[in-house]
Amino acid sequence: MTPRTDPARRAEAGVTLIELVVAIAVSAVIAGMVTAFMQRPMNAYADARARAVLVDSADAALSRMKREVRLALPNSARISPDGSTLEILHVVDAARYRRGPGTNPVDPNTPASPGADHSAASDWLAFTTTDAQWNVLGRFKYLTFAYGTALASNYRIAIYPTGSSIWTQAAAGTSPAAITPNGTSITIANDVDEDAIQLSSAFQFTLESPRQRMYVVDGPITYRCDTGAETLTRYAGYLPTAAQPTDPTVSPLVGASAALLAGSVATCAFRYDAGTATRAGLVSLALGLAQGTEQVSLLDQAHVENSP
Repeated sequence: MTPRTDPARRAEAGVTLIELVVAIAVSAVIAGMVTAFMQRPMNAYADARARAVLVDSADAALSRMKREVRLALPNSARISPDGSTLEILHVVDAARYRRGPGTNPVDPNTPASPGADHSAASDWLAFTTTDAQWNVLGRFKYLTFAYGTALASNYRIAIYPTGSSIWTQAAAGTSPAAITPNGTSITIANDVDEDAIQLSSAFQFTLESPRQRMYVVDGPITYRCDTGAETLTRYAGYLPTAAQPTDPTVSPLVGASAALLAGSVATCAFRYDAGTATRAGLVSLALGLAQGTEQVSLLDQAHVENSP
């Protein structure tokens, strides 16, 4: 007996296995095409973002270095033989010292005043003998201090540093020299219309500055690249040494304050061209950062004053 099939039930039959397999295959092909179409721009975006992060990190590190290198004491920049370490003596302020008696009619704090009479010998700096007190012409502009309170122990006064011997003098603490020794505290006093320098111990500077320039230095700063550790590190808060320190595991850098400026450092090269008496020195800073398959290289330069 032949079974009878209800036409209504036949119309409600589901999708066949072949139709399901074909639908899955077509969907897979479409998904593959969409993925292939979208993958390239997505990868390009990821690569561009990774490069931007590396560029930002390198640029921030170089900008910090360049800003401080420009504030280096004249003739104090020095580079290690392998070009991985840069050291400077950092200047926080500068002024013109008083060389003889007179008045200061250009005090910005009291523009209407003709200035006080500074005829006392203690108001001006002597170079033929030791001196413990003298005035500057006007006021310090950037130095942070309180009148009558000694500056931090790392602060020093430098006048007319003419060469790299400034490091030897700073380390030895001799007198006469171009920089005051470690342990000589500096206090700023208010002398009517001028700031006055007071040293805890009398000191004699080696040479007189033709332009009466005087620098206030807060100590050395070292920038060191370690491509093995992939780091660029800034060191501060240590005493100057005659030989340039390059090893962070020994004194003086081992006890210094260390701050990471950049990571993922692949290449690094510093160079210093000292220039001449009429042309500023030039510090070149090359830094390469790498992460994964992405690598960026930046080069920046900073002029440094070499005429003290």
